[in-house]
Amino acid sequence: MKKPIAVLVLIIITMGILGISVWLNSTIQNSSFACSLTETNPQGPYYIPGAPYKEKLGELISGQRLIISGNVLNQDCNPVSNAIIDVWQTDSNGNYYFEDFTLRGQITADNSGQYKIETVFPGKYSESGATRPAHIHLKISAPGLSSHTTQVYFEGDEHLDFLVKPSLILKMDERDGIKYSEFDFVIFTP
Repeated sequence: MKKPIAVLVLIIITMGILGISVWLNSTIQNSSFACSLTETNPQGPYYIPGAPYKEKLGELISGQRLIISGNVLNQDCNPVSNAIIDVWQTDSNGNYYFEDFTLRGQITADNSGQYKIETVFPGKYSESGATRPAHIHLKISAPGLSSHTTQVYFEGDEHLDFLVKPSLILKMDERDGIKYSEFDFVIFTP
C-alpha cells in the first residue's frame, strides 16, 4: 500500500516541476496573446558571440542583395524599443565565415521597434549528407530580456527540411535587382 502512494507522490511532484518549467518558458504559445510569438528554431553550431553592431552584412562580397525589414513586437503587439537582432548566415555559396564577422552582425531596432537587415541571399550547404535550405539565423533580444532564437527561410526553396516551420518562411519580392521581404518578430516581454 505504501509503494503506490510513494509512486503517486513522485508523479505529482514531477508533474508539478514540469508544469512550473512550462509556465516559466516564455516561448510557449498562449492563446490569450494578441500577437503569436515567433516560432523558435535551433541556434545551430555556427554561432559566434560578440558580433559588431552594423547596418549592412557582407558589403564587400558578391551575391544577390537581400533586404529584410519589419518590426520587433511583444505578445501584446506593442513595439519593442531598441531590440537587438543578432544575425549570422552563409554567403551565396553556402559558406560560413569564421575568421571575421563578414556575414555576422547585430542590428538595433529603432524606438518604434522597426529594423532593417541588408545582406546577401544565403546559399545552401550539405551537412551530414542532407542539404540545408537557404536560411538566416537570428537571436532577438532587448535590454533585460533573454534572447529568442530562430531561423527564417525563403518561399520556393525545394530543400525545406524538418526544421522549417511554415510561419518562418519569408515571402519574397524583387525590385531593381534586390530581393525584399517583410517579417515581424514577436518576442515575449514580461
